[in-house]
Amino acid sequence: MAFRLNSRRSFALAMLAVSGAAASGQIALAQSAKEPVTLVIANSQWVDALRGKNLWNALLKYKQVAPHVTLEQEAIPSSEFDNKMTTEFGAGLGPDIAMMQEGLFYSIADAGYLVDVSKAVEGVKNLNRTNDNGVINGKRVGVAWQRAVYALIYNKPLLDAAKVKPPSNLDELIAASKAVTAATGAIGFTSRHQIADFGGWFMDFQNWAYGYGVNWVDGKGKLTINTPQAIAAMAAFKKMYDAKIIPIGDTMPTQRTRFKESKVAFSIDNSGGTLNIASGGALAAKDLYAAPLPFEHPGAHQQIFVGVSTHSKKQKAAIEFLAWLVSPDGQQALRDASGPDALATDVPITEAFRAANPWAETFAELAVKSRSTLIPGREVDTGPIMRTVMEALEKVLVAGADPKIALAEAQKQADSKF
Repeated sequence: MAFRLNSRRSFALAMLAVSGAAASGQIALAQSAKEPVTLVIANSQWVDALRGKNLWNALLKYKQVAPHVTLEQEAIPSSEFDNKMTTEFGAGLGPDIAMMQEGLFYSIADAGYLVDVSKAVEGVKNLNRTNDNGVINGKRVGVAWQRAVYALIYNKPLLDAAKVKPPSNLDELIAASKAVTAATGAIGFTSRHQIADFGGWFMDFQNWAYGYGVNWVDGKGKLTINTPQAIAAMAAFKKMYDAKIIPIGDTMPTQRTRFKESKVAFSIDNSGGTLNIASGGALAAKDLYAAPLPFEHPGAHQQIFVGVSTHSKKQKAAIEFLAWLVSPDGQQALRDASGPDALATDVPITEAFRAANPWAETFAELAVKSRSTLIPGREVDTGPIMRTVMEALEKVLVAGADPKIALAEAQKQADSKF
């Protein structure tokens, strides 16, 4: 993917110096592949209940072909992951391998902290398009780990109890949520809604923005923050917020736990989060369903890439691990733990999983037209740009600001900064 090498760094990374060793991009081939070696792998998913264990067990199958390699987790909650990785990479520390959301991946790559991993995919003929953005300035610095598209998920027994159907627009969603609460006492809808959870909230909100037709840049790359579509998206979110159908103040982990406990009717979540909800809780997977988002246009997906650190002293072993990861054996091991998430190659979802998880098929269909949460051509700056947008949304939600005025102010701020 074309990428501006001299693009402005994210604010956090701009505070960090790129070490000479990192900038060199030299791969340190420190040891023989057969010598005992420990690879530290960082991922926020390791802390996910049950899903994290399943994903880790999938990677441990690497031991069958590389018994000399010991894999070690660096487990960090998602709310802390970006800051911790940014700090560790900037300090010349951190893991050998990291699974990163697309925004962090671009920032780390832009700072020169990821090595060329093209050797890992040599001879691999079936990489799919989820890997495309792993190539930056003509160099492959990442391979796809998972792509998780968003959908409207719902607890079917609660809807049946309230005698409501899956909604196809916002008004129906609000009405159905209130009907379920009235009939069962359950929470109607869950959604991130606080700037304290900025990283997750801005990605979730892209579904509302894209759903109302927003493009944050025009055809010439100019930021288009204050548009009729963005005003409509913010007004819609405000309407949902004021409808008293979400538990104001609850974090997303708390809301997901309540969904898992069969105490929530609806949520807009990605396939990874949904797999987490469907695993090991009171809500049986067979009772969890999914539907298209209640908006006119397609929504978003989250993309996670795997990269190898320039600071690692075990880069050869790390790249060999990635080569296994994109092999048929590695992809099948990951498929079995990843639900319907798209992987680096097109490994089909098993019929057994489809049969046990009626929500999975809808996610696979929505992935065909979903969009990245990153702003095209502004990948490194997406986080700071969207912080401006989300702070405007917070003023709309909490202070009752007019979306048109709040977005006009955000446009001015964005134009002055970017």
